[in-house]
Amino acid sequence: IKVEADKEAKVQLVLDGVDIENDDFPAIYVVSADKVFVTTAESSENSLAVTGSFTADGDTNTDAVIFSKDDLVFNGTGTLDISSPNGNGISSKDDIKVTGGTYVINCAEDAVEANDSIAVCGGDFTINTKKDGFHAEHDEDNTVGYIYIADGSFDINASSDGIQGTTYVQIDGGTFDITSAEGIEGTYVQINGGDITISASDDGINATSKSTYCDVVAEFNGGYTTITMGQGDTDGVDANGSIYVNGGTIDITAQMSSFDYDAAAEFNGGTIIVNG
Repeated sequence: IKVEADKEAKVQLVLDGVDIENDDFPAIYVVSADKVFVTTAESSENSLAVTGSFTADGDTNTDAVIFSKDDLVFNGTGTLDISSPNGNGISSKDDIKVTGGTYVINCAEDAVEANDSIAVCGGDFTINTKKDGFHAEHDEDNTVGYIYIADGSFDINASSDGIQGTTYVQIDGGTFDITSAEGIEGTYVQINGGDITISASDDGINATSKSTYCDVVAEFNGGYTTITMGQGDTDGVDANGSIYVNGGTIDITAQMSSFDYDAAAEFNGGTIIVNG
C-alpha cells in the first residue's frame, strides 16, 4: 500500500483481515500526506511482513514494515502483527501516536521508531526485538525525540533498550513488563504513574546526556516501579545528573548499586525498597 497524497491530506487506512508479505519493501509506505491513520477493524486480525533486506527508494532508505515520511496515528480495536527479521517494525520521520489496538511486533531493529515523538494513550504491545522497543531520535535536531506514555500494556523483550528517547521520556500510566539491557533511557526520565517492571542487564533506568535541550534527571512522582538487576557493574537507577524521588514506590533488587548519580539526589516522598 502506497500513500502519495497532498501535504494537507488526512488519509485513513482501515485494516480488516489484511495479510501482506513483501520481500524487500515496506508493506505500507507513506510518501506524502499530512497524517495517515492506520485503523484495525473490530475483532480483525491483520498481518504485515517484510521477509528480506530492505531496498532504498531513491535517496530514501526504507527500513520498516510500515514506513512513513509524515505523521502516523494508530487506532482501532483489532490486532496487527508485524514481522521484520532484517529491519524496523514501524518507522516515521515525524510523529507517531497510538490510541488503541493490539500490536505484536517481531523485528531485528527498532520495533517502533520516530524522529520527532512517540505518544501512546492506549493499546496492547507485545514486542520482541534485537534493538529497542520504542525509540525516538532525530539525527539533526536534539530538541525533539521525546516519548510520552499515558496508558496501555507493554510486554517488551529487547536486546538493547526497552524505551529510549533523546530528550524527555515521560510515563503517566500503563503496565510495563520490560526485559532488556537497559529498561528506560532518556535525558530527562519522569515517572508519574503506571506499574513498571524492569529486568535489566545494564541499567534499569538511565538518565544520560543525549540532548542539551533539557537537564539530565531521573524523577519519580508516582507509580510503582520494580527493577531487578543482573550481575556485574549494573545500576538500578543511573543518572549522569540528578535523581529526585518525590512520590510513588521504587523497589530495586541490585547486585552493585541501586542508585548512582553524578550531581544531586533528593528523597522528598514516596517509598524506596532496596534488596541485595
